[in-house]
Amino acid sequence: GAIGVGAGTRPRLPRGAVERRLFVDASPDVVWVALHDPGCRIWRDVPLLLDPAGPDWPAAGARRHARFRLGPVVIGTTLESLEARPARRFRVGIGGRDIRGERLWELTPASGGTRVAGSVLLEGRSRLVRALVRLDRGGIGPRLEAELAALKEKAEPAAPRPS
Repeated sequence: GAIGVGAGTRPRLPRGAVERRLFVDASPDVVWVALHDPGCRIWRDVPLLLDPAGPDWPAAGARRHARFRLGPVVIGTTLESLEARPARRFRVGIGGRDIRGERLWELTPASGGTRVAGSVLLEGRSRLVRALVRLDRGGIGPRLEAELAALKEKAEPAAPRPS
């Protein structure tokens, strides 16, 4: 169940995926830079503890290790950049022995700013992790909303303003 990336109209999200949208008063280029800024709260407030990125991150094919906190359990994972289209789309695969999933950020120019759609799909591979994912599903939406708010907080002050 990967999150579809067809051209043209937005594909439907797969069953179990959660999506939230937010308008950011900054260009897609500025939002892209903020999304990949390691100082942005989007990377500090989620239950994903990232190892430092290599010089090739976020290029497609780049990988980095992380620990995913799901309730009381911490699961080792690998993140792989599946698609990195600057100022347009960033798609990351999440893989580990007990969990797999995908994160997707889509940036669309709108009304002088950017409409950001963030989505996440998580699936447990073991009985325990499937149960934890089911229990945690209600918390995914609020975390996505907090991540998008952090991205907005980082991007908007960095946007150039006409004088």
